[in-house]
Amino acid sequence: MPYPRADIKSELLKIPLVSAKAVESDLSEYDSSSEFETNSTRSSIESDSGVSEKPLESVKQAIATEIDPNASPDLTSIQPEPAKPEDVSQPVEDVEVAYDGKKPPTPRTVAEICEDIVAVLARYRLVHKNDTSKVWGAKAKFLAQVERYVVRGEAVSMSLPAFPFKSPNKKTKVLGTLPDKGEEVALSHLEGLCLAIRDVYEPGANVFIVSDGLMYSDILGISDLEVWRYGQALRKMARDHGCDHVRFLRLRNLLGVEGTVEPITEEEYLKDAPQFRSDLLAKYLPENFDVEAHIAKDADTTLTYRGYIKFLETDLANQGEDETKAQMKKRYEAIAKKMIVRGKAFATSIAKNLSEHVRLSIHPSTEQSKLSMSIIPQIGRSHTPWHGALIRAVDGSITMGHAGSVPALTHELIFDKEGRPSYFRERSDLFNWPGMDVDFNYIYPTGIVVTPRDPNTKYSFHNVHMQKVRALSEACSPVVLRGFADTTDQHTFEAKAYDCGTVQPWTFGIRQSVKDAMNPDPKASTVTSTEAMPMHYDGFFFLKKEIDPADGVEKIVSKVPRFQYFTAITPSPPGDGMTLFASSQLFFQHLPAPYTQSELEKLKWDCKHSSNWNHHMKDLPLVTPHPTNGKPCVRWHEPWYQWMTKFSTNEIRISNGEQHYKDLIREMLYDRRVCLYFNFEQADILVADNISMMHTRSAFTPGTGRELWRIHIN
Repeated sequence: MPYPRADIKSELLKIPLVSAKAVESDLSEYDSSSEFETNSTRSSIESDSGVSEKPLESVKQAIATEIDPNASPDLTSIQPEPAKPEDVSQPVEDVEVAYDGKKPPTPRTVAEICEDIVAVLARYRLVHKNDTSKVWGAKAKFLAQVERYVVRGEAVSMSLPAFPFKSPNKKTKVLGTLPDKGEEVALSHLEGLCLAIRDVYEPGANVFIVSDGLMYSDILGISDLEVWRYGQALRKMARDHGCDHVRFLRLRNLLGVEGTVEPITEEEYLKDAPQFRSDLLAKYLPENFDVEAHIAKDADTTLTYRGYIKFLETDLANQGEDETKAQMKKRYEAIAKKMIVRGKAFATSIAKNLSEHVRLSIHPSTEQSKLSMSIIPQIGRSHTPWHGALIRAVDGSITMGHAGSVPALTHELIFDKEGRPSYFRERSDLFNWPGMDVDFNYIYPTGIVVTPRDPNTKYSFHNVHMQKVRALSEACSPVVLRGFADTTDQHTFEAKAYDCGTVQPWTFGIRQSVKDAMNPDPKASTVTSTEAMPMHYDGFFFLKKEIDPADGVEKIVSKVPRFQYFTAITPSPPGDGMTLFASSQLFFQHLPAPYTQSELEKLKWDCKHSSNWNHHMKDLPLVTPHPTNGKPCVRWHEPWYQWMTKFSTNEIRISNGEQHYKDLIREMLYDRRVCLYFNFEQADILVADNISMMHTRSAFTPGTGRELWRIHIN
């Protein structure tokens, strides 16, 4: 993955796209004996990215605004450590610690950009459980496909035959005839894929959904009207949720029908549907196509055929009740073969009309001609949203299942704003807010937005149960309260912090205003600038003296607050000054093979910071257990070089392992399946778990007046 990413760093900081590997390849241009610049604390306002305020004469000055005023140790007596020469005997891969970061690495070649794009596709592909350690044989094919776009500087086009209609089995499989929360998450996931490609390739990507509904509807007893209504609702859902890179094509596009401009009417669609279906079959089904032979000899067709039969057993479970098992099996096989014939014609039409597109597929395959992917980031067996219902745990994790199999004792059915059933949510008292009728909306990929159900109702923030907000944020951060009154009242904001927990004060008080200080001094804080910041956790540079109970030695340690608590006084315009939250839970859920959680739990890292106070933070654990639920949490500070900032920098190295882990960590923390790219809205309240989440801020436009208030809570 290029460092930094295109949309957040390169556009806003105007710096070139480069790979982390390029950093290592350019090390020879620097003096290998050069020393890290020293490390220090600095004033933390919105977050702790590791920048110093001014020259420091002592540790007390070094931690300036970050020292706990209630701390008992006298830090004024601590003297800076003398700088130590680098150990020239260290392994070659650790030479990166000598990189002074003043010069940007070499911009990537076309081949390297293509590798980065295909690496994104690889993260999203559906890997068979037995193939996790194998070399991806189809990689070269996809490299060749994306190269055509990169050479021309065009957005990568991907096509996905999917989203036909809801299963015929409305009784036990799905919640209705229209798209629900399952489709909403799927569209967000596909949008995330396009944005992930934009992160590594500025022109980005678009995915074209080509609905195959009309190809199969008459076989399965679904009316063309139902297909139309499902497709129209899906398009509206994509628009409403900002899925700007998800596009839609119809059969008429594959047939080259001219003179019709979107949007078409329901009457036009229903009039043309039967003719388009038969025309496409006649035009694109290969001559003398033998379905039996194709199933027997073509591996991809065999997989699809078996999948069809499996789905038909439940899709048509309410039909043919008087049949024997043998008769039902024979009927399912006959229908599946018809679907294979229709699917062959449909696939051929896509191959001929969208030949340059990267072909995506919801079906398992050999990936010789298409990339298989799960369109919902779910735990367990992969389901599509039109074959089941989405089920949310309190912590936000997703499973898919048949609607009729979800137990009412443990899960409640949640309805959308139109009163239609949408998904199942695990029951919890955390969703019971006495005196308030509120909605809890899980957002992709992580977090919950709480709003009054009636938009005309303004509940006072003063009456919100902050212990429930705190517990929800431990389960699924961040928790955003939107549409409440009194959220920007200073007295109420500060009082509710104490309701949430023990406030961690700073020398300036408990509340900090986070805004551009317009201070060009290189020793000023990145936090009070308009620059982007490194991924980190707050309190990294909040340092205190403690006696280590293991050896009785006095050490300087970070005192990390448990929660961040914000209100948006003046938010940035959409897409500007975004706050990014990376979930440790999703980090490990999507950790690619062959990496494992246990492998990362063994890693430790060092940090040196470019200040005058030489405090080298050593052997920090990469993974620690959460203090409440024991789940693994990523603890990291992103390397931040001088060419990336006008302010202070950080040099990071893995102290007990290979340096390539830094690339993995960065890629996973910014992964669109792991990281929420969040825009505050006016008067939002946000509470985030500072242990389970990592965070950062993108650059924002000077003069926008962006201002947040922030308090740290334990």
